[in-house]
Amino acid sequence: MNPIRDIVIVGGGTAGLVTAIMVKSNLPFLNVRVVKSSKTGIIGVGEGSTPEWSDFQDLANIDFKETIKKTDATVKIGILFKDWNYKGHEYVHAVPTISEFNGNKIFDYLTLYPKHKFPLSFYFYKTYYQNKIPIINRNFDVTRQFHFDTFKLNNFLLEKCKEKEILVEDYLIKDIKLNDKGQINSLLTDNNQDIKGDFFIDCSGFKRILISKLGTKWISYRDKLPVSHAITFPTSLNLDKGIEPYTTATSLSSGWSWKIPTQTRYGNGYVFDDRYISKDNALNELNKHLGTNIEEVAKSIPFEAGKVNKFWIKNCVAIGLAGSFLEPLEAQSIGFSIKQAKLLVDNLISFSHSPDLVRKEIEKKYNYIFDNTLNMVQLHYLTKRNDSKFWKEKPFDLTTWNKENLKLFSMGIINHLDKEDLLFNDINFYQILHGLDIINKKSIQNKYKLYPETIGDLKFAESLFFKNIKKEMYGINLSPDKKIRGEGILKINHYDYLNILKENFSF
Repeated sequence: MNPIRDIVIVGGGTAGLVTAIMVKSNLPFLNVRVVKSSKTGIIGVGEGSTPEWSDFQDLANIDFKETIKKTDATVKIGILFKDWNYKGHEYVHAVPTISEFNGNKIFDYLTLYPKHKFPLSFYFYKTYYQNKIPIINRNFDVTRQFHFDTFKLNNFLLEKCKEKEILVEDYLIKDIKLNDKGQINSLLTDNNQDIKGDFFIDCSGFKRILISKLGTKWISYRDKLPVSHAITFPTSLNLDKGIEPYTTATSLSSGWSWKIPTQTRYGNGYVFDDRYISKDNALNELNKHLGTNIEEVAKSIPFEAGKVNKFWIKNCVAIGLAGSFLEPLEAQSIGFSIKQAKLLVDNLISFSHSPDLVRKEIEKKYNYIFDNTLNMVQLHYLTKRNDSKFWKEKPFDLTTWNKENLKLFSMGIINHLDKEDLLFNDINFYQILHGLDIINKKSIQNKYKLYPETIGDLKFAESLFFKNIKKEMYGINLSPDKKIRGEGILKINHYDYLNILKENFSF
């Protein structure tokens, strides 16, 4: 096989531009070309990131302060879940800060001896829940998760493509030409340009322009995730209350709603099962929930959870929505795209030497990440809520992995045998299971009684908790000079934090 020199990416949304930047940043000797169409538009269902965004920014050498300034980004420390178990109930899935300290054992301890409303999320309770940000280092670097203005993010990524000399062209694809081996040879555009390449990446979203040409089939997972429609519209901020540094996900009658703050507005949406509620009734319910009177949604997006039966065929790989989509919950689509792009980048040169082996291994890993994400997202629906037909019937079948591990879940045991390349790890699963009361004190106590020798692990976790986290948990406010000496936590309003970064850092 000839060496890969020319990469062509179809699609100019987040997945396509992020992939282009990652390829060029890691393999600068390759020619990277993005073909997009301004006529297609951006879906922009979700505006939140996951920890993988940090990996992307580090890999592409992008300063987080520049991201905040140019994309109207706000800090995202996690997700506040409201009304999922019952109305009035709240729990948090926060950015883990304790995984390096034997996190599951500390979570066991905090479950047995809760200290406040959100026992697993000490930072959240004392700081982020008050719309404040802890200043924990001189760089003002709190987390690398953000909420974005989708359109400003797109412009920002296009700017980064230009800086890295990635060619971005605005064309519609009219035809795809294959060679005698069934590989993609070139793309014919709407103005009859013939774009040749050695390797093609399909980031064309639900259209799947390239990968469908090579014969891939869509596998539906609606029996595992029943929601099938999203409506969205923006609303204005109320700065008197500050800006939340988290996403709010609220359970509604036939699904759930999101509320995501940027620096200038909220992005709102309702993800629902259209067998239980119509689009019009969903809009009415969302208006009632938000106290708004929006007469027409900004976007109405039908979708179906699933994936392609093959992510990689011949000299083409599908990344982002072109390869799979579950739903907006946990903002996992961007994170999965980054994982896919990273695996591709790490193995692209090897593909030239051993295409069949690389294709097989990457396919296996993509499917493994998909399954892990599916298991995680589905867990959110194992609630005690039963006040509507949707929540009573819970119209989905448990995944095999979730079904097999339910008993272990109650004890806080998450049985991931291979954690490499996962999008969600034990710490993520534990927080959702705890929030839904699937993990319970009695089961944890029984776990340690079965093997009395392991009680030492819990005591060790307790000592770590008090040694490393106690001051942070109780949010001691000290002066900036004392904070610099490491004597406590200085907290400022999220809105002020953003303005400080924008006003005092130039690029």
